[in-house]
Amino acid sequence: MKIVSNLLENIEGIQIYYIIGLLIFFTLFVVIFIRTMRRSDNEMEEIKNSILIDNDSEEIITS
Repeated sequence: MKIVSNLLENIEGIQIYYIIGLLIFFTLFVVIFIRTMRRSDNEMEEIKNSILIDNDSEEIITS
């Protein structure tokens, strides 16, 4: 791993890629967090129960 880090340190202008990657990650994290917090309680209940619902009968499977 030391070879890779030494190689990357010698490339001029490589720091901009670190900054761009961090900005993309932070932006996506904030967008996903905001979208999750803005969802209604009914929609969250629907998502939570969706895995338990049998598509044929629309009943919640308990066993």
